[in-house]
Amino acid sequence: MGREQSRGAPLKPLDDPTPITGATIDVAVRIGWLLRMARLTAPGRSVPRLADMVTRLQGLGLSTSSSSLHRVETGAVRDDRVVEAYERALGLQPGSLRACIDIVCRTFPYAPTERAPLERVTSPEEMSRLHEPVLEGRAHGGQWRDWARALAQPGNIALPASVARERVVALMQETVRAVGCSYLTRYDALALLRRSAYGEVVRSAAAQMLDDPHVQIVNETLSAVGEAADPETRAWLVDLLADPRDVVVQGAAIGLGTMVETHGAPDFWRPVLDRLVDLYNEAGPEGERWGWLSHVLRLLPPDDLAAARPRLAHPPAPAGRILHKESRDAFVRECQVHAEEASAALGLPYQPMLARLLFEVVADGRSSRSQTSALLLATLPAVREASIDAIATIAHEHEDAWLRERASYRITALIEDRAPRVRAPAPDEEVPFLDVLWQVKAGVPLPEPTLLGALRTGGVGPGSGIHAVGWSGSPILERVAAGEGDWPAEIRGAAAWWLRTGSRLQDPTDERSLSHH
Repeated sequence: MGREQSRGAPLKPLDDPTPITGATIDVAVRIGWLLRMARLTAPGRSVPRLADMVTRLQGLGLSTSSSSLHRVETGAVRDDRVVEAYERALGLQPGSLRACIDIVCRTFPYAPTERAPLERVTSPEEMSRLHEPVLEGRAHGGQWRDWARALAQPGNIALPASVARERVVALMQETVRAVGCSYLTRYDALALLRRSAYGEVVRSAAAQMLDDPHVQIVNETLSAVGEAADPETRAWLVDLLADPRDVVVQGAAIGLGTMVETHGAPDFWRPVLDRLVDLYNEAGPEGERWGWLSHVLRLLPPDDLAAARPRLAHPPAPAGRILHKESRDAFVRECQVHAEEASAALGLPYQPMLARLLFEVVADGRSSRSQTSALLLATLPAVREASIDAIATIAHEHEDAWLRERASYRITALIEDRAPRVRAPAPDEEVPFLDVLWQVKAGVPLPEPTLLGALRTGGVGPGSGIHAVGWSGSPILERVAAGEGDWPAEIRGAAAWWLRTGSRLQDPTDERSLSHH
């Protein structure tokens, strides 16, 4: 990896000029930074000079210029054709850059619009090529995304609803257990379908998944459902807040958050406000349900919240801590130090954007900021590894216990194939649960005693011991599901769900398996 240059002159590192606590971000410069970092850090294929990138892209059939690429890499232009060519030229997973950019831009309605015209499928042969791996059950994430984009084209009703629903259920079952870019491309495929004429098929497939009484992961599925807004789905998600399963309540709250973030009109909540208040009052002032219903209340605009507040039977759960200015400024400086170290490890000058994204992943309480910043850091292999090292240092060493805890949980969004460095436990000490969760998500084989220790922490759903064992695919699952031992019924049911759904999923990375089209 070399220094970033254009015509021999160093390029100014990109930064988001918006205030760190402001109401908006500069989406354009963030996606430009992603593309520049892709070019500069691609393992074994980095291209230090824009002129050399022009030559490489021309070899792939894309005619461009250094000035045109500079506009793309600074966010002045959003062009899907160039992004797809970057994936091929730099040996990145098919669809990974495009999925990341699409998700980030959908999250913020003021994001730049796509310049490239929609490429329509114009022949039966092309549609057959897209259908084949999906219908045969062997599609990788990029193929799922290409298939979804084809079906999402206006007027392209290419499958019967029953077949489409069966494939969408399969896509959901893969999405909830996929890691890294394998997850990113599948989630984007689900979101594309949800925003298409197949949108109701996606909602009904989600309802089918929730019919399983022991479903363990629903956040991704219901977030994808929230990618399109209609009165029926809004009411359905609000009704799910009454589900007795905490995991479903959490997913419904996340789905509503996605819906209001991307589509919410000023009167979004008014048709369901009475129902929401009733559900909140029925929940009582304790437990996870109270916390998530309180979270939904905080999504209300001030006028709606003021109208609802006199009818609330008890105060909402306390919001997550917000750093005051002195602590925030101090943590910004610490993130800048981590970014300097990460930039040096990447062989690049200091990247101020990296510092901003690290801060948002760990300390920003707005999920739209923390989640999209995590995507931007997780999409590129070298950037991901440098970021994991920085966040792991915060998780292990920061003096503020709240920031340590936030870093410990939020780092999981970045993990794909390498776990953070962890302290080796003493011979008579159990491996800390978070270390287990990090390692199984990265695909690190762990001995059964370590996994059983995690299982004894109890609970079900994301972040639980059975979640860690489920990711691992350990034979423990079969024994627990069969009734061996004195595990509670909810854990036995969760183990059976993992056996039906499958364990950790990561697409192959060799180019023969992940061909670009």
